[in-house]
Amino acid sequence: MGAYLRRVRGFGRDIRLFLLYNLLAYVGFGVFQLLYNLYLYRLGLREDFIGAFNGVQTLAMAGASATMGPVLARTGVWRAIVGGFALFLVVSLALAFAEARGVLLVLSALLGVGLAYLFTSTMPFIIEWGRRDLRADIAAIAFSLISLATTIGSLLGGALPALVGRLAGGGPDGVAAYRWTLVAGTVLATAGLAPLLAMGPARRSRPRHDHAAACEDEDPAIRRQVRKDMGVFIAVGGLMALGAGMVMPFYNVYLTTLGANARSVGYVYAVGGLAAAVIGLTAPALAARVGSLRAVLWVRLSVVPAYLLLLVVPSYGVAVVAHLVRQTSISMGWPLDSTFIAEVLPARARASVFGLRSAAWNLAFSGASLVGGAIIVRAGYGWTFASLVVFTSLGVGLFVGYFGAHPMVRSGAVPSALPRGRRTRVDVAAATPGGGGEDAAATRPDGPAPTSPTPANARPAK
Repeated sequence: MGAYLRRVRGFGRDIRLFLLYNLLAYVGFGVFQLLYNLYLYRLGLREDFIGAFNGVQTLAMAGASATMGPVLARTGVWRAIVGGFALFLVVSLALAFAEARGVLLVLSALLGVGLAYLFTSTMPFIIEWGRRDLRADIAAIAFSLISLATTIGSLLGGALPALVGRLAGGGPDGVAAYRWTLVAGTVLATAGLAPLLAMGPARRSRPRHDHAAACEDEDPAIRRQVRKDMGVFIAVGGLMALGAGMVMPFYNVYLTTLGANARSVGYVYAVGGLAAAVIGLTAPALAARVGSLRAVLWVRLSVVPAYLLLLVVPSYGVAVVAHLVRQTSISMGWPLDSTFIAEVLPARARASVFGLRSAAWNLAFSGASLVGGAIIVRAGYGWTFASLVVFTSLGVGLFVGYFGAHPMVRSGAVPSALPRGRRTRVDVAAATPGGGGEDAAATRPDGPAPTSPTPANARPAK
């Protein structure tokens, strides 16, 4: 534990402030996520409009995510985060008071833009300002905090309407109770601006303009390899989203068909978030032991036996276990594969690949949700669970199969991808004259990881 805390202290002040920002921002988002559809329902709007509201939001998120790479290159990651988060706060507050359908749809699109920057900018910031040898730990803690904060926000969102309803009048299920709880959640999220504004080098930095020049100087074969790598990473996200979109939007309803009430469903989701937050912290240790590629294989495929069992034994207990496994898989898997792709791609491609993957995810998730809903009405939940198993397996197979044969992985230029034993042999070869270590290291986007701690807030060499 002491060694782990020393590594956390080595993150640097701006990274620690970024983690605090995520904690505060996602508590507010958790309140909004839980309550807003219910708020629309209290306004007299029904499922058709709620579906349109969420569809507009998802499409806006996809569009904003697709353009994120150029925006980050032009403005810098800190300015993009602050601008996107400020937009999220303003629109969230406006949505708590808007009632006209047209206004709600316009605000939904703006909310999608803000959420795109809230969700997708996490890894670009970590890669830009985190030490290379600490990125996996930073990412694991960041996504665990996000899971924990969203869970806290959901619990607050479920508990506050009763209190607010007594104070504002109208009862715990009235429009006023939901409206002022949404306002309270936005106020909580606004506190996240403080750590962003307190940052040092990240706030003062200017965007880099050498990526285009670096691209022009690259060998055409390297550019083709980068495009292939990006395409596969984005395709994997799309495949995983097709499976998730078939299941995730409807899973709370599925639990009620097995006998759960609303309170029980809330507890299941809260426990899932807490499990993801705690177990997600073990992702770097797993990757350090077995290699990031094998860790991705194990973590991402862990949902397959859980949902196969649910197909055979559709019971409440199995459904709860499957949910916990899926939440934990998400919390562990995203830091693992995101940190890996940051090792493989050059700096100029990283922000773009995360934005494009998010766009692919949102588009595929939205389409799968529409198809999944129709399938459930006609044939039940079994086919959607089978779809999750199939698309998850395809996505993981593509990721591990392609990157397992990647030239940088096979040459040892990405040692974190290898199990500990093979990594040791690569290190020995690199230290042996003529062992190829220098050539392998030269192909790594950022060069070798530092062997001693850098000063707090020191910007990683690019």
